[in-house]
Amino acid sequence: MSQDLDTAPSKTQAAGLWEKISDSLRNSMDPETFDLWLKPVRQVSFDGTRMTLGVPNRFFNDWIVMHCKDKIESALQGLAGPQAALELVIFQDQHIPAIEAAPAVMISRAEAESTPDGVDPFNPKYTFETFIEGQANRFAKAAAEGISKEPGIRFNPFFLYGGVGLGKTHLMHAIGHAIRHTYPRARVLYITSEKFINEFIDSLRFERPADFRNKYRNLDCLLIDDIQFLMGKGRSEEEFFYTFNTLFDSRKQIVISSDRAPKEMGALTDRLISRFEWGVVADIQPPDLETRIAILRKKAEMERLHVPDDVILFVASQVKSNIRELEGSLIRIVAFSSLTGTPLTVDTARATLKDILKHEEAQRPITIEAIQEVVAKHFNLETRELKSKRRTDAIAWPRQIAMYLARILTELSTTEIGEHFGGKDHTTVLHACEKVKLKLAESPFISSLVNKITQEIKNQNEGEN
Repeated sequence: MSQDLDTAPSKTQAAGLWEKISDSLRNSMDPETFDLWLKPVRQVSFDGTRMTLGVPNRFFNDWIVMHCKDKIESALQGLAGPQAALELVIFQDQHIPAIEAAPAVMISRAEAESTPDGVDPFNPKYTFETFIEGQANRFAKAAAEGISKEPGIRFNPFFLYGGVGLGKTHLMHAIGHAIRHTYPRARVLYITSEKFINEFIDSLRFERPADFRNKYRNLDCLLIDDIQFLMGKGRSEEEFFYTFNTLFDSRKQIVISSDRAPKEMGALTDRLISRFEWGVVADIQPPDLETRIAILRKKAEMERLHVPDDVILFVASQVKSNIRELEGSLIRIVAFSSLTGTPLTVDTARATLKDILKHEEAQRPITIEAIQEVVAKHFNLETRELKSKRRTDAIAWPRQIAMYLARILTELSTTEIGEHFGGKDHTTVLHACEKVKLKLAESPFISSLVNKITQEIKNQNEGEN
């Protein structure tokens, strides 16, 4: 206690705590990284045990927590004692200078066309509002939103990478929409690297390289997709290098996507790879079960489709590779049901997607024993209780959930499922499944509970493969 009173910094010393800490961090960090992420941070207060730092927005908060919060807290404790702790708040007022306004080039210009070709290239369905956020893409979405609000100032360039069909193109179009909404006359272009290469080759063939350079080097924002296809394209890569430099030096926004991280693009020159890492690099991973369910519900809503919850859960549980295939599977099932007059059920979905499921189920299939184990553990029961003849609510409801999940996650018939639950007949299993389906439709809490248990079963199964 005496240490807190006797050795804690005075008010005068406390005011300079962050300055001392940031000076020490400056010496251990790359100068550009420090200037980008830590220079805008300001000390808000220090009460003797807790130092509060203000950051401009949530994106700064997430980056600091991920990369250097531990270092800051360690330095703080070295100066203020072992009980000292760090708190980050999003705080912009007179004490924290607001991030400067977007470059003047983004302001509406009377003579500028909407895009270089006069045609809006952005998919109207690909906006931030239609992008489903989850743990696997939260950082990338936050970065994209930050860029659209402050183009060319922070987070430039923005390098986005991840597997096929995970939402990279969606985010790029969303950035384009948002910038164009705020700056209607800004010259914003989305293009694939393949088209960039083809246009460059045509400019050489028809001896019009100046036209090509005028088009790309006078943009306010360039969004270039699938940059990995530049690898091995010597002259095209060199042209993009100079285009990148011109835009960056003019503080124009550059957004790049790839199927791999910059460091994994060995066929590109080091000078270009290093430039990709000047700003923010964010990856997108495959969505978890909860996010896949949300994506399917959003897709059904947008397409005005009525899809039962158990069908959505089945598709989300089975199709995990990418969002494109996930949404395509839903449309395929609905189309089959509509065209053939077949009821839209889990059995219909399983039959329609049998070719996809063979690929997805190449891993070890989920067993009914695994389902029983996870459900029993979740409800603090023994698996033998699920198989017993007891009908108390504390056992009957978990048993019904386990039967329902066995129907969704395995290919066992209702008769076979009943045999694994103490010899119950198939009508008992059907009744259990119908009851759970009804509860899913009525209660968001039950829906969340079943989704959580399903994810636990999936995680356990994947961990044992």
